[in-house]
Amino acid sequence: MIYEVKLHVLSPVHIGCDESYKPTEFVIDTDNSTMIHFNLWQFIENLTDEELQELKRISEKLSATALVELYRFYASCKGKINGRVIPIPKKLAERYREVKQLREEGKILRNFNEFDIPRTFFNAYTQTPLIPGSSVKGSLRTGYLEGLLEESQNKTALIENANPRSPEQLEESILKGKMSTDPFRLLKISDFEPINEVKTKIIYQINVNKLRASVSALSIPLEVIPEGSIFRGNVSLDSPLENSGIREPLNFLNLLLKAHAHYAGIFNGEIDLRKNKGFRMPNISPFIDAIKRRYFLIRIGKHSGAEAVTIKSVRKIKIKTAKGSRWDRTATTIWLASTDKGPDNLSQTIPFGWVMLEVVNADKL
Repeated sequence: MIYEVKLHVLSPVHIGCDESYKPTEFVIDTDNSTMIHFNLWQFIENLTDEELQELKRISEKLSATALVELYRFYASCKGKINGRVIPIPKKLAERYREVKQLREEGKILRNFNEFDIPRTFFNAYTQTPLIPGSSVKGSLRTGYLEGLLEESQNKTALIENANPRSPEQLEESILKGKMSTDPFRLLKISDFEPINEVKTKIIYQINVNKLRASVSALSIPLEVIPEGSIFRGNVSLDSPLENSGIREPLNFLNLLLKAHAHYAGIFNGEIDLRKNKGFRMPNISPFIDAIKRRYFLIRIGKHSGAEAVTIKSVRKIKIKTAKGSRWDRTATTIWLASTDKGPDNLSQTIPFGWVMLEVVNADKL
């Protein structure tokens, strides 16, 4: 059976791809708080001989001051730079303007770290963002495993025998199969492409302690897919052949319901936390009428939170303390997306990674 699926992005999503924007391939428009990501070779083709010689002189410098000179050079050639325009926080644009004035090599190296901006997963040919099917599959699997464990008649024994250093053993016991007999082998999820143009943006990822009154301890820029974006893909679920060894085949609706239950619990927990911290929560009201029939809540990507990627009954989260570390069932901090590096309050921040999965041909479930 093939299901047509849409992903409605409810809060900023970042899917890591081990790539950052290279300092040589972007310039920041400080007046408009935007970053222009461009093709370096196309840019070079538009330079005059004099400009090309200047770029060559800068590129041959062995000092970190070359980075600042390069940014000044780009600024002087701004009219010749065409590329993808990405909104950035005003604070980051101001830092760029300040860094361009630096002269000391040590300060330049320290401050340039602020412009090491991780990219979200993208199509290398079109440069447009993608949501890989593996991210969705991993999210569904975690929720399904938790649901099966909660329903299992051997729940107590499974929990007692769970080895935190070998979580795959617990998964094999819950799914009653491994490798070739794992029922998820028959579930294939395509990468998800944007339905309309999706303009990514740069935000700050701020780490907030759940218990303390302080607002933020750490803030780092990051590229995200913004809320309101919609992606489309397909899910294929095959039936196991006779003697396949798969003892518990997947039922897609059952899988979605278990995943929804897992993430709805976490979502409700963040609603409670919001009452104390004051951050925004995604708006799920447009989907409520068909929730658990056509729409299912899941969470994907970076900063989904330790609770989202672990099974509640066997969850052990490592908490760093002043004296070392300890283990707990809940995280003591939450990552929030913010356009402000150091907000006075959290009213404009929102948790990462919430997505509403829609089965377009839900009549097939």
